[in-house]
Amino acid sequence: MERRNYDLEIIAGPCSITPEGLPSVYKISEIMVSDGKGGTMLGVSGTRMVGLKSRTGFDPTGKGMGIDAQAVWEESLVLPSVAMAEQVVKDTGLLVAAEIMMPEKQMRQYVRRIPPGKLLAWNPSVDQLGWHVKQIADFARVNGWDIGLKNGKWLGEPFNQANAADYPDETSLERAWVGLASYAGKIDGRLIMIHRGVDIPEKGLYRSLPVHEVARRAKRKAGALLYFDPSHSLGPNLRDQIVQETVTAMLMKDGNDWLYDGILIEAGQAPTDTNQHLSVNELEVLVSELAKFRRLRDRHTHR
Repeated sequence: MERRNYDLEIIAGPCSITPEGLPSVYKISEIMVSDGKGGTMLGVSGTRMVGLKSRTGFDPTGKGMGIDAQAVWEESLVLPSVAMAEQVVKDTGLLVAAEIMMPEKQMRQYVRRIPPGKLLAWNPSVDQLGWHVKQIADFARVNGWDIGLKNGKWLGEPFNQANAADYPDETSLERAWVGLASYAGKIDGRLIMIHRGVDIPEKGLYRSLPVHEVARRAKRKAGALLYFDPSHSLGPNLRDQIVQETVTAMLMKDGNDWLYDGILIEAGQAPTDTNQHLSVNELEVLVSELAKFRRLRDRHTHR
């Protein structure tokens, strides 16, 4: 498989979007960093605009389930998060990234509202059903959008981080993750695998333990880009280490190429997963640190 050193893409924003959290998205869109040529550039190329959340238990009141929950049930013509995403793209040029639970209902809402190259739609980690990915891909294919594939929460086998590079067998995670890529098929947009760690007994204080070597192998097998989700990996217990661990992960190599091509990180203001968010100021520090050794993706870059 031929690989290229892609510019590092930073996608940052609230876990779930609300009117109260929208101002933080605009602040994130204005973060400036060195361009490595003596000038400055906008450091963040995309933001999270999640309107419907997957939850372990269903709450019929919609609490914690996202701003779109009631609208989805009522078959509203325009979901609130989609209207907000459309405006953010027009105002800032940011790519918008959204978790998709109900492809047929959610994806068609973005048609003619979000232009090609400006939507990254991903599956929740609790949904590893290939047919849902195919539905997302069918919309992405005709609209020029990107697809994100989050790994499942399980690994399938006992794991020892110390000898991860010598881990001999294909894990259940790899088989399922790469299998999802086959359902996505060939698209005009980018296929992005998003590593959010795994929920296993060996995780310690991590919310979900990053298994970078397993992610490396899955990336190679799928022939996709690989992004890191440090928020769901480190979680609230290790929130104060998110900046440093993200920098460390972005230094990892896969042969002569960088291992990770981007990050999907929670920052700003949100009513969900609040304790694992970076503040806008902390995000600015992270972006500045990354710009010291990685060339960042310009939000106006065309494929």
